[in-house]
Amino acid sequence: MSALPGLVSAATLPDAELEAVRAIYESAFPEELTVPFADLLADRLLVRVEHDGPSGFALVRDLGPTGWTFLRYYAVGRRGRGIGSSMWADLTGLLAAEGRTRLVWDVEDPDEPGLPDHAVDEHRRRIAFYERLGGRLLPVREYLPPHDDGHAPALRLMDQPLRPDLPEVELRALVEGVYERRYGLPADSPAVRRTLRASGL
Repeated sequence: MSALPGLVSAATLPDAELEAVRAIYESAFPEELTVPFADLLADRLLVRVEHDGPSGFALVRDLGPTGWTFLRYYAVGRRGRGIGSSMWADLTGLLAAEGRTRLVWDVEDPDEPGLPDHAVDEHRRRIAFYERLGGRLLPVREYLPPHDDGHAPALRLMDQPLRPDLPEVELRALVEGVYERRYGLPADSPAVRRTLRASGL
């Protein structure tokens, strides 16, 4: 299925535009939260393209047979022009048209102890941005998925249903599904059990 206008697969972009996407990626995230840019191409990299080149991207991965899609990265290179909101509408519209039922992602927790004030403000702004677009901050605590580089920031889990006509997913099933399908951790893993206990699940 073709992408909606303005949102295209990175596989279709010439090298110069891929380099522009790389620049957006490297400027949007601190080094400790990034992987080599080439590694992103193993997942589905969708790029917002304007008349003058790439302006943002979303990196997504379908979570097996759940019908859910995990958002790994979301970044806009040109802020203050409504691109973030427009790209989100393109992304959720495309996934819904493809039959996906839920978009899930994690965000850095502004309540992590010891964070400097500027980091707290940035994390809160990011959560508020997603909430304005329909995202929900889930009541999940002690959510600590593993990371390839060993860095484990405190995270929160967010989601957005893409098919409001479908029944709501049980929160425990969502947590277990994300841990298993995104991070390869079974339901009896100590990390998963810790999250479930802390979240009253």
